[in-house]
Amino acid sequence: MRLASVPVFLWLFLGGHELVAVYVYGAAAFSDFVDGVIARALKQVTELGKLLDPLADRIFVIALAAALVARGTLFWGLAVAVVARDVLVLAAFPMLERRGLGRIPVHFVGKTATALLLFGLSWLALTASGIGWALHAVGEGSVVAGAIAYWAAGAIYLREMRARIQGARGRAP
Repeated sequence: MRLASVPVFLWLFLGGHELVAVYVYGAAAFSDFVDGVIARALKQVTELGKLLDPLADRIFVIALAAALVARGTLFWGLAVAVVARDVLVLAAFPMLERRGLGRIPVHFVGKTATALLLFGLSWLALTASGIGWALHAVGEGSVVAGAIAYWAAGAIYLREMRARIQGARGRAP
């Protein structure tokens, strides 16, 4: 459902219905949170969920950043910094899979970065709708902090990936 709401959000936001779009975005984010809590509480975490949840997070971040750049609310260079990190991390996953090294678990720094980005981007979307315009700097600051944490998490994932590849080489005959 969250992935299906992305085009609806974009259509609403770029069509001038920013506040309704923010509500759609917020409902999707809330459903993600509730879904995660329920899945962990009932111990119903699946491999598909481990794959789709971070993918949906990335798609939501990219969609919201693109919409904000299109509206002139977010500096394009900051959006590129966020999206470039996603592209690099997503490109690394198939390499690990091909080598049979499995998926790298999400790190706390990565979760924090995503939370900062989603908060900041959501706040910027709200300011684009005319609500809270005076606190635009809060959203921007959160996005900058999230982007920094995002790259820090990327470095952690890269270090883990190198360790796994080197470990696999050490086990090879």
